[in-house]
Amino acid sequence: MIIGVDIDEVLAELLEAYLRYYNQKYNTKTQKEEMFSYSFREVLGGTEEENQQNLLDFFKSEYFQNIKPVKGALKSINLLAQKHRLCIITARPHIIQKETEQWLLKHFPDDFHSINLTNQWHGKGEKQLKSEVGKKQNIQIMIDDSLQHALDCAAQGIYVLLADFSYPWNQTSEKLPENIKRVRSWEEIVAEINSYGKKHGRG
Repeated sequence: MIIGVDIDEVLAELLEAYLRYYNQKYNTKTQKEEMFSYSFREVLGGTEEENQQNLLDFFKSEYFQNIKPVKGALKSINLLAQKHRLCIITARPHIIQKETEQWLLKHFPDDFHSINLTNQWHGKGEKQLKSEVGKKQNIQIMIDDSLQHALDCAAQGIYVLLADFSYPWNQTSEKLPENIKRVRSWEEIVAEINSYGKKHGRG
């Protein structure tokens, strides 16, 4: 199968690294568990300009360079890459394309067939929806932690595994569409992909 994979909070512990950078800069103690939204301004305050500048500074820092992989991601991606075609589809901005490719090469060498940055996340210039890239890449499954991106892809007929590794920002009281499944670990993601493959004759 062709599977789309998000980066931040799915493969990479970006938020953990950003909060270390932010807390050190402002002498604060914000924890990941407090991030009820992935809009940093919504949770941390400040102006849009300040948040943009903080992100640009973070992208140039050692905090960003040393982001750790999410627990279970290395082993699981390696397993999935042996059977399926994996494509990165991330909302990251184009300005960190090179750094993104370097990080993936370091931790996930030869696992991904394509790397697509949709530029939706604090990026200037043209933006794409993840569902647009997903349709072009003919993906059957998308793995993402964002409820917004999950709903976008699901509306276009893509089956979405919503990564909820105790993430407060993707909770909702509304019923999810049938083609979105909430998953709690990378082990569960692999099991769900195997199950989906067997059901659809692609195991």
